[in-house]
Amino acid sequence: MGNHSDAEISEVVIVLTTAYENRMAAAVEMLKAAGMEVDSTDDDNDVVNGEIESCNLDALRKLDCVNYIRTVMTYIADYSPGDPRNKDAAEDDDD
Repeated sequence: MGNHSDAEISEVVIVLTTAYENRMAAAVEMLKAAGMEVDSTDDDNDVVNGEIESCNLDALRKLDCVNYIRTVMTYIADYSPGDPRNKDAAEDDDD
């Protein structure tokens, strides 16, 4: 019944500031705390790849470790019933 959207997700590439050149682990912890799911890191280029809910991009931009955010792709996620991220649960009871 109809389309549901649980979250707008952005795949992002984060370029770290020079202050975090040799502090990847600290930067990753900051990014995760801001809601980012980290997929990979590139220590040589000070880059972190991952996904985050689009509504949390501003929080990422404000972190000391973030120099630049490139959004690779944005998509709407619709999680299946039973997934803790599924926001349709209350609506599904009405079917």
